[in-house]
Amino acid sequence: MFFYILMTFTRTGVIVNLEILVDSDNFWTRFAEDIDSAQKNIYIQTLSFEGDKAGLQLAERLTAAAAPDKRIIIDNYTKYMLSDKFRYSPRNLFDEELKEEGRETSRMVARLIADGTKVRFVNPVGPFLCRFPIRNHKKILVIDGRIGYIGGINFSDHNFDWHDMMLRIEDDDAVEYLTEDFMTSWQGGHFAGNQKFGDLELFSLDGRSNENAFEEVFRLIGSARRSIYVQSPYLSFPFCDHLRMAAERNVKVTVTSPEKNNFPGMDDYIRWESARGNYDLLLYPDRMTHLKAMLIDDSHLIVGSSNFDHFSYKLIQEIFAVVTDRTTIDSFIKQIIDIDNPLCHRPQDDPNRLRGYLRNLQLKSINRVSALFK
Repeated sequence: MFFYILMTFTRTGVIVNLEILVDSDNFWTRFAEDIDSAQKNIYIQTLSFEGDKAGLQLAERLTAAAAPDKRIIIDNYTKYMLSDKFRYSPRNLFDEELKEEGRETSRMVARLIADGTKVRFVNPVGPFLCRFPIRNHKKILVIDGRIGYIGGINFSDHNFDWHDMMLRIEDDDAVEYLTEDFMTSWQGGHFAGNQKFGDLELFSLDGRSNENAFEEVFRLIGSARRSIYVQSPYLSFPFCDHLRMAAERNVKVTVTSPEKNNFPGMDDYIRWESARGNYDLLLYPDRMTHLKAMLIDDSHLIVGSSNFDHFSYKLIQEIFAVVTDRTTIDSFIKQIIDIDNPLCHRPQDDPNRLRGYLRNLQLKSINRVSALFK
């Protein structure tokens, strides 16, 4: 039986230790240390957990970890998508490398269970894949009730190769909140709510009432007076509409998105939206950026698993944070904006308006049909 939990709390006057970890090498180095030091529990929630180098190194670390309570939540997405490929499409049915990765993923999970790690797959895709777009997209990592992580990195080689980030949190109360979110998913439920911890506010989205949480994001966009910086691979409505209104108030809106998107057609769509929204569009070259962040007036940083797109707004279980801590924001500017902007370039040609418009219609159609199966 599915159930739903809604929590709202406020706590002020506290200091939360936050750390931005950019890209998989920095994240994995830090997280591996935390796994090794764990004495009580290790809880991991991820969309993808694949039997490749990234997944296997996590499995090996967990096997060696001393913590007696080890659990992993994996979305059913992993049973159908490996290496960013749909396993059952006609062109992939005879891909021997992909098939072997599927077998190794099954073996890896079986070894973990035999070793004592509890593994749970959540969010069935339904008959005829009718619920496939409705995912539990949260990335939540909890160590000993004292360390937590949220962000965009999954445990798969292709995701480890992408540009991305995680936010490491040290605060007993904040991590207790993350643990409650994790345990609700573990028990088959859907957790929604928000809680403030000094300069950090966490928002959990259950895929059913997401619009309530995003009202705070829209409020912050509406309050912008100088600048909004967005890095997102799948930016779409209704976020584009709010960014357009900000640009109309002479707020400088900068959007960074991958030059080559892993979702076909998204690059055309984002160029179209940026042109009609009067955003300064920067294209991240050479590799995919999967990073999800929004910085408003250099004072409010929004980061987490959530994309700024229609699926996250309506359908998908997500988690994000609003950070107002000055040190963390300065770290984001230094590690992301100051490094990424010089690497990027602006589009050299005008967007294809027809392809952008058609992609917009396609996204809205998928959204409406998927909503029937929530």
